[in-house]
Amino acid sequence: MSLLWLAGVCLLLTMFFSAAEMAFIAANRLRLRHLAEEGSTTAALYLEAFRQPERALSTAMIGVTMAHIVAGSAVTWSLLPALGAWAPLVATILLTPVMLVFGEIIPKAIAREWATSLILTLYRPLTWAATLLVPFVAFANLVVGAILRTFGGRQIDMRAFVSREELKALLQMEPDEADVTTHEAQLIDKIFDLGDTTVREVMVPLVEVATLPDTATPRDAIACVLERGFSRIPIYRRRETNIVGVVGVKDLLSRGALVRILDDLKRSPYYVPETKRIDDLLREMQRNRTHMAVVVDEYGGSTGVVTLEDILEEIVGDIHDEHERTPAVAERLPDGSYRVAARANIDELNEAFDWTLPKRDYETVAGLVLATLHRIPRPGEVFQVPGYSITVLEADARRVVAVKIVPFAGTNQGGS
Repeated sequence: MSLLWLAGVCLLLTMFFSAAEMAFIAANRLRLRHLAEEGSTTAALYLEAFRQPERALSTAMIGVTMAHIVAGSAVTWSLLPALGAWAPLVATILLTPVMLVFGEIIPKAIAREWATSLILTLYRPLTWAATLLVPFVAFANLVVGAILRTFGGRQIDMRAFVSREELKALLQMEPDEADVTTHEAQLIDKIFDLGDTTVREVMVPLVEVATLPDTATPRDAIACVLERGFSRIPIYRRRETNIVGVVGVKDLLSRGALVRILDDLKRSPYYVPETKRIDDLLREMQRNRTHMAVVVDEYGGSTGVVTLEDILEEIVGDIHDEHERTPAVAERLPDGSYRVAARANIDELNEAFDWTLPKRDYETVAGLVLATLHRIPRPGEVFQVPGYSITVLEADARRVVAVKIVPFAGTNQGGS
């Protein structure tokens, strides 16, 4: 029975070392730095130890290994009188899932969730264990260092790793304290958000894209370029949702006189799904040296286009050039209302004007209008959503173009 108690103590030690290892790695060092500046001795000791993390991490790993060995031996000796030669096998079968689940998986999951607070509790006992295990830790680090040098490797500097949450916390500090300007912080924050943004959220819907049939002539394309100011025109076959190519201005100028129709001039489009993340798309477009991608839905129909400019605007904001004629998506009118393009993104409007327009299974103001009315409205129709009155200013048989939004009294009136 005493040997089984010893195995139980080894399980507790395994839980301690596993949790300490995870907490040591995952703790928020920015938060601990603030605690150290406020007088926390444990936080200061942890930050000092993190300069050379090998000692603490080796202690945790050696502690887990030794606890496993002792626990296995204790259980085996306990079962030996009853099971004889079968005792080691039975001990392994019984002990492995217990040590794995209760000794490692659960403690590490808990420590990862509450790493910063746990390391303040576990760090001092970990240093005591490091003192007791110092011969084993020193020998292990010596062997690891020798092997790495033999194969030309080097130990990883843990100080170089900063989590996304830690960097975001750094950016939320005062500019002088974080050593970055407010503009730089905003750019970095938007770069992080690229991984959470899909192509569907930034694409230009097909109904707003200047397209031409594949039977159109180069003269038609040149006229479209002069009228709309675009440098690339998607080409469709039979129906507008079947984009089969893209014609660029450079091809029109260099080879337009040599062909009769655009089908002979088009380049193969780069197709991407609506659900693709734009950070992945940006890397692919850079690798493939393409400036425009055609967005397709789950059925293979074209739903819009996305350009490098659209992606970069998610980082730096709107990019306007001398050819761009698209009006502002939101404009404050003298009477305090707002003229808003139906293609405007609701999240961006809410952020820009501190509004609370409802957001469900749609991204744009047009989606809000259609979801509320369940039909395409006529110009002049007025309806309300919580906190706002919306008037349809422009619409045709297929889509809503522009609306007027009036915040009710008591609702934030936004900025200019």
